[in-house]
Amino acid sequence: MPVTQAWLSLIALSLGSTLLALFGASGIWAALAMLALAWIKAQLILRVYLNLQSAPGWGRGFALVLAIYMSVIMGLAVLAG
Repeated sequence: MPVTQAWLSLIALSLGSTLLALFGASGIWAALAMLALAWIKAQLILRVYLNLQSAPGWGRGFALVLAIYMSVIMGLAVLAG
């Protein structure tokens, strides 16, 4: 994915998070949606901007750590809601 396309994707995902917050989305589903958008943005940054797509082993390692972290955060959000 070219850097420009990744940048546009990051802007679109940020706009999605902003719209959720702006229109007062609340509750567990809103929290999970915002966390999912953040997860996708983090994966884009790791793959494209840090160029981990050219190092598959490192990319999988970072993706695994990110998946574990986001799963814990999402689980805590569900428990809190």
